[in-house]
Amino acid sequence: MGLTSQYLRYVPGSVFGLVGTERCVRFVTRFSQTGRYVAAAACEYVFIWDSKRSSKVLTLNAEIRGQVTSLEARPPAPGSLDNTHLAVGYSDGTVVLFDLRIGTPLKFAGHRGAVTTLAWDDQGMRVASGSQDGEIVVWDVVSERGIVRLKGHQGRITRLRFLKDRSILVSSCRDSFIKFWDLDTNHCFRTLTGHRAEVWDFVLLKDDTRLISGSSDAELRVFSLRFKDPEEMADDKGKEKTLEPPAKMFRIDTEGENPAQEDDTAEDEAQQSNLEIIRLGSILRSRGDRVCGLQTDGRIVAAYGKSSVVDLFHVLSEEEVKSKVASRLKKARKRARDAGTDMTENEAPQLGDEIGKLPTVRAQNKLYGVDISSDRYGIVKVLALHQDNSLAIFGTSLDAKVEKNKQEEKRDQDVISQLQLPGHRTEIRAVAFNSISDQIVTASGESLKVWHRSEKQAIATIPCDYALSVIVVPGDRHALIGTRSGRLQLFDLGSAKMLEDIVAHDPAENETDTGVWALALTHDGRGFLSGGSDKMVKFWKFELVKDESESQARRLSFIQDKRALKVADQVTSVRCASDGFFIAVATLDSKETLYYNDTLKLCHELYGKSFPSTCMDFSTDATLIVTGSKDSSVRIYGTDFGDMRKLLKNAHQGGVTGLRFISNTHMFFSCGHDGTLKQWDADNFQRIITLQGHSGIIRCLAVCPKGAWVATCGQDYSIRLWQRTQEPLVLEDEREEERLKEDEESGVLATQRPVVAGEDGAQAVRPSTTTQETERAVDSIREALEIYREQVEAGPSATPHQLMTYVYETADPLRFVLEVLRKIKPSELEEAVIMLPLDSVLELMVVIKGLLERNWDIELASRILVLAVRINLPQLLSSATAAPLVRTLAQLLPKRIKELQDVIGFNAAGLRHLKDRIEERSETQMFAEALENMQASRKKKKKKDRAVKRALLTI
Repeated sequence: MGLTSQYLRYVPGSVFGLVGTERCVRFVTRFSQTGRYVAAAACEYVFIWDSKRSSKVLTLNAEIRGQVTSLEARPPAPGSLDNTHLAVGYSDGTVVLFDLRIGTPLKFAGHRGAVTTLAWDDQGMRVASGSQDGEIVVWDVVSERGIVRLKGHQGRITRLRFLKDRSILVSSCRDSFIKFWDLDTNHCFRTLTGHRAEVWDFVLLKDDTRLISGSSDAELRVFSLRFKDPEEMADDKGKEKTLEPPAKMFRIDTEGENPAQEDDTAEDEAQQSNLEIIRLGSILRSRGDRVCGLQTDGRIVAAYGKSSVVDLFHVLSEEEVKSKVASRLKKARKRARDAGTDMTENEAPQLGDEIGKLPTVRAQNKLYGVDISSDRYGIVKVLALHQDNSLAIFGTSLDAKVEKNKQEEKRDQDVISQLQLPGHRTEIRAVAFNSISDQIVTASGESLKVWHRSEKQAIATIPCDYALSVIVVPGDRHALIGTRSGRLQLFDLGSAKMLEDIVAHDPAENETDTGVWALALTHDGRGFLSGGSDKMVKFWKFELVKDESESQARRLSFIQDKRALKVADQVTSVRCASDGFFIAVATLDSKETLYYNDTLKLCHELYGKSFPSTCMDFSTDATLIVTGSKDSSVRIYGTDFGDMRKLLKNAHQGGVTGLRFISNTHMFFSCGHDGTLKQWDADNFQRIITLQGHSGIIRCLAVCPKGAWVATCGQDYSIRLWQRTQEPLVLEDEREEERLKEDEESGVLATQRPVVAGEDGAQAVRPSTTTQETERAVDSIREALEIYREQVEAGPSATPHQLMTYVYETADPLRFVLEVLRKIKPSELEEAVIMLPLDSVLELMVVIKGLLERNWDIELASRILVLAVRINLPQLLSSATAAPLVRTLAQLLPKRIKELQDVIGFNAAGLRHLKDRIEERSETQMFAEALENMQASRKKKKKKDRAVKRALLTI
């Protein structure tokens, strides 16, 4: 089939109106400025905001369809304050590392569920990711590949953290356990079972000697961590255990296992482990809801839940702890002297001596995420991302005291900066283009905003009532909205003022629903129609009236026409045909009715719905009308006889919320509760394309007059533009791509993951997963091996393959295969080698032998060879042709590896020598500068003494 030129592809364009939408926000340090720049997740993007200027400085986009679910900044390098990289987790299981200096993404695919937490090690060389499926994957940032996949938790991973001085990873999960993983041996050596409910978060303090965990109550549990010395472990094994075992923690088991057996296993594990865990006590929060998150910078711990309150705790230093213990003992001695008794106070530091309470911070709305930052002067900054798409930074001090009076508590904190203008505080319920499509007007529950389409910034913000519908008045200088309170409000966009505010639809006293549910311009643009909850469709006309503020000026207003239309039920939608012949009215009794515009007489009644229509639209030639309803269907009617041309079932799961025709065509767009935007052809009743991007319901859409842009607004507070391109769209190819994406999202590729011996039931398995990219990598490797075999069999006089000559620019078959292997991403190479059949593995081993003989890319060759042999070792040993090849490689590989180690060792020694010389030179220069400064100061002192002597002699 040839290309179909009648369909042009729409692609995603700009996304704006967002501040932050997900439960992840972090401070990042750029240009050595801490507490100024903020990284916030906004749907599938990550925005870097400058809190002082309230401006966006960087947008991170990995071109992934999933939403951002977690992010974590890389620790600063030694001698620097800046965060150079940002790890971002997505809802489709992808982990992306962004370079904040250039914005380049590095993608890892290793999870089947959404990534829920991320953690960097102290050196920034490894990243650990936990997901919804209960698995943990550790990634090597340097080699750009996965290290290991850890299995052991049953449920969602809530937090991961590395220990600083040990290769140990700590994980918490909704299964109420905190596990300690040894990354050198890839196994769990200790499980903390002291929680009765889900563990939602935890932090490590005081050089990893304290662990604070948050669960589903107001109690923060504090544990002491201590690693035993080898001598102490040997003494413990030789001693007889005379102490009574600790009380067992019972839990409700859902898998049919024996709880007592679980406790016995945990007890044996604790006795054999070198990690000693002691519960020190608990800290109480000010609210009793569950902990949503814990954040710390080492000095301050911030805990927040589902409310707007952030609890702050101060972790005291060793000197402060000693001072507090001494003060407590002094008070205890005084009380003992006054009472005439002996002092019974414990001289050891207690939990209250180590952690102090700070005044709580009350945010402006419910919280999505919190981060903390403090400086050496004791100023604490609390970053709060609110659920209303706003962001604020609160300031407090370490010297602030907790007072009983709430007014005193509020006085200690203030708002340092706020970020509210870039978006709406509530869901956007209406959107419209102006006549030349360079501005977009959006209306929500608290304001009306005018956006510049190309600059993606709000150029005007006007407070208003809860808007349900909006139209741009011809002339592009005014906007009219219908509100939930039944009022019509007219705004001047240039001066950002409200010109008119009248009650248009006032329902009867026994009615509870109010509002102007629909607005529509007339065909000539001189007036508009409004439909509301009073079961009336009213006609209005625009007019110029005298401006009371200025005596000579005139302004726009509107008056009600004498005509009005009474309908049977509340009006849900109103549309006027472009030729002015018909008026369409949808009511709450599941009917759509066509009336003649001039006489308001009934023309047609459109039946066939089980739910009321929520939206409708006429085509430009007024021959078709489409309606969308809550029953997830779109219906196409003809206006000449009122007949139904087509019923499009399951157009949008959950209901259709918006419909708009493209000007001068019979193609239209629809949106709904499933968060998708779909384009349809009303002539042949086919779906053209499905555009995805919103997370949640799409509330409204607008198509610009020429059809080049489509704007959608949704429940996620985002405003998205969809741009028409000149690329032709073929329906068959589009359906094939959709099927492939559905297979990948449904997990078909994940279930095809090849089984490797030794991974069944193991805690540590391979980290890679099967994706479309790995399948393409397998195809490219097999194609390269086939070309290599053909070229070698043809001999030196063979003509090089076109792929070798024009793409990889080489005539050597071995070099060609090497370049193909180099093109494959390191994170996908392991799974691609595992998926290769045995005959391809044998050919690949021959190629690896040639690479080792020529000493080409030893690291890549050794990695592929070790993996291929480890996976297929039984088959290779049983093959008579493969056994000699394996023996040859077994002799050649250690030799090449030893040579590579010698080169690396020599280079490392040379670099250390250069480092020592530079340090020695800098120290010598430092002493020379100090000597010069001392000599200069002596000369200045002598000159000053001489001047004083001269003055005394003169006197």
